[in-house]
Amino acid sequence: MLKQLSGFPSLVPALITKVNITQVNDIGKIHTGSHETHYAVNDGTIETVPGFEPAFKAKVVFGADWFRVDPDGNHARIDLRGIARSENGHTIDFRAAGVVDMTTEIRKILSGDPGAATIPFGSITASHTFLVADPTMKIFENGIFVSNTRFITSSTGIIVETRQSLVVASTDMD
Repeated sequence: MLKQLSGFPSLVPALITKVNITQVNDIGKIHTGSHETHYAVNDGTIETVPGFEPAFKAKVVFGADWFRVDPDGNHARIDLRGIARSENGHTIDFRAAGVVDMTTEIRKILSGDPGAATIPFGSITASHTFLVADPTMKIFENGIFVSNTRFITSSTGIIVETRQSLVVASTDMD
């Protein structure tokens, strides 16, 4: 393992988001040559990991991913937007932009193949932004978050699990 090099940021685990794909709308080939599918994710949770402050748990009440597969079929683009409500009643606007390596396993899951299985982390990365009104949660609005994502197959459908980390700037001096 590489030692931490001077001047590079580090990551602090912060959030675990789990959303259920509740509806699929195939849009088809768009003007860019990409294939777009709209995945509704109107159910799920966002929760801080133990030790991250400010701690909260929220329920996803609206969400959708405008998912675009590149014309060559090798990668896809995530354009996720959603709304969650914290246990304290505060609204959280959450968004993600990312890249998916369209592996055989991911293709099986997204096509509804009955032989599809849960995939490990490693094929999907994203950056996240948040808009919040609660002043105690401004770290989410003012921070930079990055993630790994995986798909979990279950008897109720597909769960998208995202583990997000806060990017912490280095304070090193060379």
